[in-house]
Amino acid sequence: MALAIVCIGTSLILVAHAMGYLPDPRKSILEGRLRAAEVTAIHVATLIRTNKINELEATLNAMAQRNQDLISVGVRTESGYLRLHTAYHQQHWQPDKADLESTDQIVIPVKVNRLPWGQVELCFQPLSVDGWQGLATHPLAQLLSFFALVGLFSYTLFSARVLGFFVSTQVVPDRVRQALDTFAEGLLVLDEDSRIVLANRAFTETTCLDESSIAGQFASTLAWIRNDSSSSPKYPWERAFLEQKPQTEELLRFRPATGGQQRIFSTNSAPIIGTDGKQRGTLATFRDVTEIEHQRQELERMLAALKSSRDQIKRKNRELEILATEDSLTGCLNRRAFFERLASCWERAQRKCLPLACVMVDNDHFKRINDTYGHHTGDEVLRAVSALLRQSHPLPDLVCRYGGEEFCLVLPGKDANQAKAMAESLRQKIQALRFPQVPDLRISASLGVADLTYNPADPQDLINQADCCLYVAKRQGRNRVITYLPQFSAVEAPSENNQNDRHLETADAAVAVPFQAVAALVSALAFRDADTAEHSRRVADLAVMTARRLMDQRHTYILEIAALLHDIGKIGVPDSVLLKPGRLTPEEWAMMNKHDRIGVEIVAGTFNCEELSEIIRTHHAFFGQKRSSGLPMGEQIPLSARILTICDSYDAIVSDRPYRKGRTHEEAIQELRRCAGTQFDPQLVEHFSEVIADHKQNKTTTRFTLPKQTALQLGLQIERLAEALDERDADGLNALASRVALVARRGGVTAIAEAAERLEATAADDTSDWMTLLGTTAELLDLCRSAQNAFLSNPQATPSDELPVENGG
Repeated sequence: MALAIVCIGTSLILVAHAMGYLPDPRKSILEGRLRAAEVTAIHVATLIRTNKINELEATLNAMAQRNQDLISVGVRTESGYLRLHTAYHQQHWQPDKADLESTDQIVIPVKVNRLPWGQVELCFQPLSVDGWQGLATHPLAQLLSFFALVGLFSYTLFSARVLGFFVSTQVVPDRVRQALDTFAEGLLVLDEDSRIVLANRAFTETTCLDESSIAGQFASTLAWIRNDSSSSPKYPWERAFLEQKPQTEELLRFRPATGGQQRIFSTNSAPIIGTDGKQRGTLATFRDVTEIEHQRQELERMLAALKSSRDQIKRKNRELEILATEDSLTGCLNRRAFFERLASCWERAQRKCLPLACVMVDNDHFKRINDTYGHHTGDEVLRAVSALLRQSHPLPDLVCRYGGEEFCLVLPGKDANQAKAMAESLRQKIQALRFPQVPDLRISASLGVADLTYNPADPQDLINQADCCLYVAKRQGRNRVITYLPQFSAVEAPSENNQNDRHLETADAAVAVPFQAVAALVSALAFRDADTAEHSRRVADLAVMTARRLMDQRHTYILEIAALLHDIGKIGVPDSVLLKPGRLTPEEWAMMNKHDRIGVEIVAGTFNCEELSEIIRTHHAFFGQKRSSGLPMGEQIPLSARILTICDSYDAIVSDRPYRKGRTHEEAIQELRRCAGTQFDPQLVEHFSEVIADHKQNKTTTRFTLPKQTALQLGLQIERLAEALDERDADGLNALASRVALVARRGGVTAIAEAAERLEATAADDTSDWMTLLGTTAELLDLCRSAQNAFLSNPQATPSDELPVENGG
């Protein structure tokens, strides 16, 4: 059979050659030689025309040496004279054989200036040899010999294989084939060489292959797509045969012949053992897990995306936390962040007996700058001075914007002498500052220096000592550095208000109030009710602004703490009342009113500071009438409490509530004035009105998008939500999504609120699967991350929940 096929194939090749379908190598060689001869003739004509005979001779010799097929070259004139030639040209050149049809000798005429000059003669190696040797080297003879020998062997081997396959297929009875076709999984029966003996219907339908087309093929030659990370180069059925043990649950990808979607199979293979104990082949099953694998990959992708979003949100939260510690105008620490870090520096200095210095910096005649050049120039002055301070005193030194134009520096490890030298350097640098937009503007600063030499009682007392030095510097003419001496404590601070308060006379007896403990209580309140905590922070900022020029730094500090903690008693109010979105009933109001007493008890038990407890206890007292027994009235109410109640009421009026919209600044001031004399101190109401009006004038109008504290609260809540998702805590997801929605609604971030509400509904639905939860959570995380990015990219264009301190004089 193989010999017959070879003979037929040989005949077909001869017929094709006779009909001219096979290429003639002699013709292509002749064409190549003719082209070479034409190029040579052109080159010869060019050199003869320019009379470069020597160069022509060198060129001809080089051609003969480099071209193995070229024997010799000659240049003959029209008269028959051989003008130039290479070696042996006369011996090999036979003029009678030279013509255009010859493949061994080629003549090309040469013209110079369009006149016949002579000819170029090229003698090549002969293409064929006479006799049997020539026949053996003929390309057609070589092709026929190769086809006959290789074809005979190949066709013999192929025929044997095909006949063997037909014999082997008779081993699988039809009833067995029918039974295998009922299997839902694809199945292949392979012989000892891993050739396909049988494929069931499930396999052929899934792979879009025909059983007859793959029968006898190696199973490994099908369109499998191997995983590059596979631990073995062999397929599972090959390993099952070689290792004589089953191979289970290995994933293989298959590319269907129709070009459709790739299929993913979970493959199991086991050796087939005959009755004689010898291996007869392999049985391989293929379970289609394409959809399951795609869902698994989608789940992994979504989990990776969620992890990436959570990590980004964590990083943004850290950035927001840093941003929340900075003053928005100057980039210095704000008061609360400063007090927290100062407490740590103080504790370390006390524990290790290290020096610690404080420098108060006050820009001289700052109100005059604002009045003369405008508040915009005043802001530029503050930015320039703050940049100088931060550049001159990097960490671990602390630089805080303490008041409107006042800055406070804390220098760990520095005593009074070192601090004074640094302060003098700062004074000179501040005096040297220039402002291109206002060339005639000159500024100066007064600086007060204090350290631990005179045993300050607490961090605030250290600041008070430095603050006393400021007053001395101003009395001595400003633009100087003064170091603290005990007699400075008798110097009276300048004040624009003649009100005297009996509580201001107890400064030396005041009890230290550690700010870390205050921050911890505010954090606890924020965990219960973030809105109340933010209200307290805003009230504290308003109180500090109002207290300027009315009381010294120590009492301003106590007032600030009282404002932060005035609603701390709400920790003891049930969530059903504290977080109720609508109006409270009379019974609920009675429960809510208990928070004042609870707050006083918490503060009194935590700090043992009578002044602080008294402010919180009396800040609801009415100035012009007796409200209840035990509460003072008029000027018997501490000055700090009278300031606090005005700031508390103002913020409550202008803030939004779930059951009403916040009122405007003008409406709030009008309400305060209406109640002045009965509920509020009239003089303080007017003072407060002036301070807020000045602050409103200084504040740049911007279109706001996301409040700072809202961004931070959202980030922290989202972190917890992502952790609940990792733990697959549906109840936790539900509760946290509800809290995120509440924070977003109150912050005016509608898109995030709606996404959180969708997640809340999905988590509450028992029929929802985790894929749906993952998708909804991913949407919420993306929105929160985008909101954080928008805030961090332009924090100045976002409303700060912390009112900046006044930049007035």
